[in-house]
Amino acid sequence: MNNTEWYSIRALTLPATAVALLVAFFIVWLVLRVQFPKKWAGVYGDAVFTFIVVWKFSIIVTDFKAVIAQPFALLYFNGGTIGVFLGVMAVSLQLWWKRPKIQFDASGIAAYSWAIILTQSIYQWLVVLLNDNQTTSEVITLLVLSTLTVFILWRITTINRALVLYTIGLIIVALFQPHGLWQPAVGVSVILLILGIVIQRAGRI
Repeated sequence: MNNTEWYSIRALTLPATAVALLVAFFIVWLVLRVQFPKKWAGVYGDAVFTFIVVWKFSIIVTDFKAVIAQPFALLYFNGGTIGVFLGVMAVSLQLWWKRPKIQFDASGIAAYSWAIILTQSIYQWLVVLLNDNQTTSEVITLLVLSTLTVFILWRITTINRALVLYTIGLIIVALFQPHGLWQPAVGVSVILLILGIVIQRAGRI
């Protein structure tokens, strides 16, 4: 989806996509805190914090010259698409590194699946609602992801099936969006799918 709107929060102006992501993070944190043991909301909160910090300051990697010339660029800009992937990779490494301490039991695996699916779905829903894109792509995004999310969280119990099915659904939705498969959401979904499968298999060893 294209970002077409900007929102001002006091002196800070944010694109609708950033607002959608922050709201999605908060909603999912609340859901995890209510639905699962409290520690999983804490794990999610730590992951979100890591993602935001790496994504925000990844501009040092993506545009180092601009940061040197204008240090305040760190406050107003971020690493863009590359920053998103760096943030997701940092979160993946964090979760894997802390895996022995976190101990992903059955509730942890379920919480991981819920967190990934709800974060991406709520983000996509909000992006549709906060921006003004082609009606066809918006309707398909809302219908497909809404149906898929409810079905998966209601009927699918294994993380492998849940994330594989969701990733396939997200890819189908992406085909009807302006940037097609060349958008961060698809790559992020694949990375988190792989991480989820690895974590689940590692927990069985």
